[in-house]
Amino acid sequence: MKLSLGSDLGRGGVFVVGAAIVTAVYLVSAPLLMLVVTAFRGPHDFLPFEPGAEWTLEHLRTIYYDPVLYQVTIPDTLTFVVGSVVCTFVIAFSLAWLVERTDLPWRNVLFTLILFPLLVPTIVLAIAWIYLFGPNAGWVNVALRSLLGFSGDGPLDVFTMPGLIACQSVALVPFVFLLMSATLRTMSPALEEASSTSGASPWTTFRRVTLPVLRPGMLAPLILTALITLEQFEMPLLVGLPARINVFSTRIFYELNPDTGLPIYGRAAAVALPFLVIGLLLLCVYNRLVREADRYVTVTGRGYRPRRLPLGQWRWPAFTAAVGYVGVTGILPAIVLIWISLYGYGMPSLDLLSDASLEAYRTVINDPVFIGATLNTLLVAGASAALVVVLGAVIGWVLARTRMPGRAILDVVSFASVGIPSVIAGLAAMLLYLTLPVALYGTVWVLILTYSYRLAVTTRMSRVGLIQIHTELEEASAMSGGRWLTTLRRVIFPLLAPTLVSGFVLLFIIGVREFTLAMILGSPDNLVLSVLLWRFFEDGSASEASAVASLIILLVVPVIFVLRRLVAPKAEYG
Repeated sequence: MKLSLGSDLGRGGVFVVGAAIVTAVYLVSAPLLMLVVTAFRGPHDFLPFEPGAEWTLEHLRTIYYDPVLYQVTIPDTLTFVVGSVVCTFVIAFSLAWLVERTDLPWRNVLFTLILFPLLVPTIVLAIAWIYLFGPNAGWVNVALRSLLGFSGDGPLDVFTMPGLIACQSVALVPFVFLLMSATLRTMSPALEEASSTSGASPWTTFRRVTLPVLRPGMLAPLILTALITLEQFEMPLLVGLPARINVFSTRIFYELNPDTGLPIYGRAAAVALPFLVIGLLLLCVYNRLVREADRYVTVTGRGYRPRRLPLGQWRWPAFTAAVGYVGVTGILPAIVLIWISLYGYGMPSLDLLSDASLEAYRTVINDPVFIGATLNTLLVAGASAALVVVLGAVIGWVLARTRMPGRAILDVVSFASVGIPSVIAGLAAMLLYLTLPVALYGTVWVLILTYSYRLAVTTRMSRVGLIQIHTELEEASAMSGGRWLTTLRRVIFPLLAPTLVSGFVLLFIIGVREFTLAMILGSPDNLVLSVLLWRFFEDGSASEASAVASLIILLVVPVIFVLRRLVAPKAEYG
């Protein structure tokens, strides 16, 4: 059943659908339009529509005639993105293949532990890596110098391009692992079994059968990973800035926070324009790859039982390697943060009980700023997630159930949010709400509205969920006299509940993790935990920063069990 918009909806239904469409288009398009306008408005000390502002190419000339852009920013960005994507994909695919396609012991436990960094704000991971691998006082370096008799700094240095790539890769591995796990879990083993029956070795089967079949399903996550890496801000700020690594996201931040003088918003917008174009081009490539991946489907209506490859003598070495990875990337950062919050930044000693102190926690918890930041974090993450879930459900229904003119444009706008880096979304929202004659800038409401631009997640999830719900249920409700709003509330939403709850959980996690938007749009009235953590760290208060990081981990850890149940259900097949 495909409706023309307005048929059988009633006035209330038309109002709800119209309001959802206008809100969605506004959340995504209005800030970006302001961003583009700002790049062409000057002079540099004027806002776009301030009296006296005029159209100009001044900002573009300043940015694109600057040799630093071509000698430093672009090469650093390309090196960072390519290096991070390659490292991330090698590690994530290896772990996903071991967990989903082999008889590796304790697969479910490892699955959960590998996902742990996905729930921790990237800024928390960055600070943990600095505490561990800082060239001067990092735990690992101090231990290595003691064991090997070295002097001076090092031998490892997190403040380098390889260090930045390694830190970013660890932060991205759980995300790519989740995508690759789903692909490997649903791959039919028929072709692999045929290869084995023909006498091919496991390595030959993997190289000549498994990888070619998976290639389309791997390329789409690869492009998505490049898109996500391109927008990263936290790692380049904390790890790249001391190393004088200049990528696009931090270049925008420099323009908004100059060493002297006021921010020059037009230059920041000019830097953001090609950054935004590259993101949208990558998004187009991603969409094309996803469509082409359907031609390589290996799961059909016929029953199948995925076969686990026996690792034989490599079973326990592989298990040891997986556990070692989880220990270094998930458990060790948590330990170092908790330790520093209790004992300070010194190296561990044997006199644990007498040296331990909860003073950092008392200082943080008794600080009214912390209470306010916690409440703001929960409010902004929860409200933005709820708003996006409702908008996504209504827009998903419009796309799946109606013949509304312009549906394709609405679909593109809703999904385009994936290609908008957070640093650009934050800059665009700043320019918009500084210009609009409403007192939203500096409040929690500006964060809620800006966080809510990520419509792609719930729009796609709702659309897929609606495709699986037969239209006869809605027709039966209408035949019984139910209006569209009643059908939406009593039929569609209850059936979509698992999908909507999954979307809410994911968006809530993203909201709690968010640092970039909150940093750009931050004020004393809308401070959130991630920005409070950054302030403690920037002030040199290592114990207090670690205490805040530990409390954030305690806040988000329970969500991993919900994520495992809702998003990646147990898939054991022998």
